[in-house]
Amino acid sequence: MAMEGSACDMGPLLFSCCFLMTPRPAIQRSRARDDSVTRRLLMLSTMALNVNDGAQKSLKSQFSIQPFDSLNNVNSQLKQWQTLAPTFPFRHPARAAIAHNIAIYHMSLYKATRQKVDLDQAIVGYAEVLLRGLDHPLRNIKTFDNLTRALLTRFKDFGTREDLDHIISYFRHLSNLMLGVAGIDRFNVLNGLADALCDRFEVGGRLKDIEDAISLLRHAITMVPPGTDYFCLTANNLANAWKSKYDQTGESEDLTEAISHYRAVLTSCPLDHPSRFLCLNNLAEALRSRFEWSGDLNDVQDAATLCQQSLDLLDKEDSDRMWVLMNLACVYHTRFGQTDDSEDLEKAITRYREALLLCPPDHERKDQLLRNLGSSLISRFENFARMDCLEEAISLYRAALRLCPRDHPRRQLSLGGLADAMQARCLRTRRMEDLEETINLERESLALTPPGHPMRLQMLYNLSISLQTQYEWTGDMGYIDEPIERLYEASKLVKSGHPLSQRILHLLARSLLYRFRHRGADKDIADAIKHYRTSISLMPEGHPDVSYMLSNFACHLCLIFSWTRDAELLEESVTLHRSAVEYPFSSARDRLKAARNWTVITHSTRHSSALTAYRKALSLLQRAIDLGPTVQTRHEYISGRNIRSLPMDAASYAIESCVYEEAIEMLEQGRALLWSGMRSLRTPLDHLRGVDKSLADEFTEISQALEAIITTTDVRDFVQIPAGTDDDDVTIGRKDTFARDLAEKRRLSGELENVVSRIQAIPGFENFWRPVPFRRLQTAAIGGPVVIINLSRYRSDILIVRSNQPVVHIPTPTNFFDRVTNLAHQLSETRKTHLLESKKYDRVLRQTLEELSELVGQPVAKRLMELGIPEQSRIWLCPTSVLASLPIHAAGPISSHINVKRYLCDIYVCSYTPSLSALIASRSRNLSGSASGQRSLLIVGQADETLPGVDSEARNIESLVGSSSVTRIAGEAATPENVIAHLPMHPWVHFACHGMLQPGRPFESSFLLQHNTHLTLLRIAKSHLPTAELAFLAACHTAELTEDGTPDEVLHLTAAMQFSGFRSVIGTMWAMADDDGQDLSEHFYSKMFAAGAQVASYEKSARVLRHATQKLRSKKGISLERWVNFVHYGA
Repeated sequence: MAMEGSACDMGPLLFSCCFLMTPRPAIQRSRARDDSVTRRLLMLSTMALNVNDGAQKSLKSQFSIQPFDSLNNVNSQLKQWQTLAPTFPFRHPARAAIAHNIAIYHMSLYKATRQKVDLDQAIVGYAEVLLRGLDHPLRNIKTFDNLTRALLTRFKDFGTREDLDHIISYFRHLSNLMLGVAGIDRFNVLNGLADALCDRFEVGGRLKDIEDAISLLRHAITMVPPGTDYFCLTANNLANAWKSKYDQTGESEDLTEAISHYRAVLTSCPLDHPSRFLCLNNLAEALRSRFEWSGDLNDVQDAATLCQQSLDLLDKEDSDRMWVLMNLACVYHTRFGQTDDSEDLEKAITRYREALLLCPPDHERKDQLLRNLGSSLISRFENFARMDCLEEAISLYRAALRLCPRDHPRRQLSLGGLADAMQARCLRTRRMEDLEETINLERESLALTPPGHPMRLQMLYNLSISLQTQYEWTGDMGYIDEPIERLYEASKLVKSGHPLSQRILHLLARSLLYRFRHRGADKDIADAIKHYRTSISLMPEGHPDVSYMLSNFACHLCLIFSWTRDAELLEESVTLHRSAVEYPFSSARDRLKAARNWTVITHSTRHSSALTAYRKALSLLQRAIDLGPTVQTRHEYISGRNIRSLPMDAASYAIESCVYEEAIEMLEQGRALLWSGMRSLRTPLDHLRGVDKSLADEFTEISQALEAIITTTDVRDFVQIPAGTDDDDVTIGRKDTFARDLAEKRRLSGELENVVSRIQAIPGFENFWRPVPFRRLQTAAIGGPVVIINLSRYRSDILIVRSNQPVVHIPTPTNFFDRVTNLAHQLSETRKTHLLESKKYDRVLRQTLEELSELVGQPVAKRLMELGIPEQSRIWLCPTSVLASLPIHAAGPISSHINVKRYLCDIYVCSYTPSLSALIASRSRNLSGSASGQRSLLIVGQADETLPGVDSEARNIESLVGSSSVTRIAGEAATPENVIAHLPMHPWVHFACHGMLQPGRPFESSFLLQHNTHLTLLRIAKSHLPTAELAFLAACHTAELTEDGTPDEVLHLTAAMQFSGFRSVIGTMWAMADDDGQDLSEHFYSKMFAAGAQVASYEKSARVLRHATQKLRSKKGISLERWVNFVHYGA
């Protein structure tokens, strides 16, 4: 078939081929010249020149390449031909034959060594043969075909774009030379030309190229009988072309054609055919694509089945297995996008890693595999907030980009993928430099996808997101017009049913609202609402993004309400949020975001549904957190600022509504979630055992297995691919236990849910494992009042909980939140820059305590006295948010009628508790078999040059307690394993060593032991010590909460000791002086074990600690920070 422009003059194109590369000298070998070989080569050349165009078979048999069995053999023969060439004048007819042979040997070398210079010289040789003139016998179809296919190889392997135009011109020329020829040669030329046109379409996106390719393949398929290998090959190529056309146009008819041809190929392919795996794989990919716009789960289920069947046909060592694994992973990832089933996501990551292990370092499609794995890791980051996954994704995308240098046909994909990853990081970190890099990458990517390119739609959308973010961060109106222009262009390109259609309209509506905010054009509001409604109407039923889309629209309706005061818009916003929260197909985390938005809108407008919104949000909070398999992944999710403040904001609204008991229930439901979640797995089952022992045993077995996974240390050692590597031959098959842990956690959670349902069906156990009601929480105050200080941006309040008495409310000043937040920040920043005993820090601390006295100390002390709580009584402090990092116990001085400088801890014996449930648990643990009253103390001491007083401290304690009741672990014995092994044997423990704080990584906070080993917070939390009573942590930072942490989770060593079983724990709020450990422990233990004391009880520890700190205060030269440092937690 003659194509337009096929009758072109070939000369200039051939010259341009020759000038594209620089020939290299032949490989030198130390071999003497053999005249007999020269004579034989001359004879062969002469024979070749004597044949005519009709003697091709004779030529093939007489002028043939000698067989070779090694690279040395190839190089030897190549050297002989290269040596012979200069002996003939340039225009001598023999030079064509020699050039032909040299080209063939270079192609053989290239196939063996993959050295580009050999491929370049092969192309030069074939071009030289063809330049000898049209009447030369070697300027024939075969040589043309060789040159074309060599150029195609260079394009495929190295992405040299200029080769494509030459390839297409040569194939068209070949097609013209073969007009009227029927047979396999012309069939091959048509297929080759179609293949080249498809490649050029992929690079440039010119629709006519793919349409021409389809036309050629339709003709080619009529030239071969159905059912033959040639028919299957052409049908497969035709299906691929239709699929490529669909990828640009989004026309469902194109994809339908592709699927039809893929099915025909599969039907024609015998069950035992070696290429059957490919037929299955291709059909699976097409069905996956159809699923993306149809939303029909049957398509993606069928795709997964076909991929698995394809995989089963391949041996584990088969190189083609890589492609099938990659396609199966892609199917899983796509299905995850619809169902939000994290199991599919983990399967995708696992399959991508398996494929990458099979991928040769120089594979032409390695960049695609790196991008796909990176994309799935971004999804994991978005689902579980794991920054390590995001950093690995960025590393993979950078590696993919290095494999796609400028002019590479897939460079824009690597640029776009890296931009996606950087965008995700900048939205998390809010670093402007990340956003700027994202925009630069997206601009370069867009420049590589001109109008008509199949990827332009995606690139326009991605760039618009980043530009809109730039406006949101800066408020600069100059950044809002461009995303609107880009989105309007995208909206004109997108076809009905395209997966991006609703997202483009959604983003456009948002940008129009931003523009209205500055320019006030009513048309922008009208268009925005229209686009929002259209985008939501386009969402298929069951799509997991519906909650996100509904909530986003609802938020912007509320924004419009704030401008127009149209009450109907507010009501519609509330209705949409309710629908988003209750939409069953969206993830718990998306629904929680919608609920959180609902609370913000209704709280600020005092809407009647506000309490309902908060209840919904808190009910979803634990479910959203539980999606993470480990406490570390759960903590990363909780760290989101919008989530952290939810329980305090809920309580503030409940307090405003005068439902104080519900406010306390809300705080309990939304705070210290990591501890409470693990504590629920240790629920006492004595009562249940008396009713159904087997069910209690089943609960215990499953909960212990689940706790083992939850407290697993995440493996996060991804390989970061160095930028300087030349071949990017990096093993990415790292140990990734996350998928395994997630699958096991899901299984155990399902089993536990079933057991809990069965327990709740037993009369009297209806409330088992349900949120704790206030009446039960109130029992925390049985030993004295609990003072809860709620800190919220809406309002802050103090609540006093008493046993069997109504909750008492103490209002706070309207600027309470700002003042406390500033105090916490100022104290934290000063501590970072000023060491122990700093005058600057002492001054800031003193000012902090004075302001805390005004805000908390004086109002609380006054109200307690009014309630009849006598001085020197015990009270418990339960601060929220950043208040938990402040020394409230030392608030003061507090004025009094006796005109003595007193702090809150002088008036009342103060203890802290992370939550009411934690305090209840400290009092209610089973002490059967306990050594309570037995003076059994474990001392863990680790002295060094900075802690010279540790040994003296341990000896003093031993003398006070009695050596027969003390076990000391020090020196070589002070290992984490040995300490953990001894803890169950002693109800009391004293640590005298370094405490290590890890800001941002609280589970890595630790006690530093022998040989720099660490007894970490997480390792302590795994311990289950039902007979433990008192822990004295004479180490730095054991009760410190950093400003960048999650204060309401109370993740410090003191809380970990309390969770593991210790009823009372003494800790430190910051660094401590070595001398203070000796002095304070002497005062503490001498009082605890005073002569005449019948029982040494942990219940005395809070009062005795106050006595010891008062003794320390009285010592000359003791600064304020040194005695304020020590705090008591628990019963």
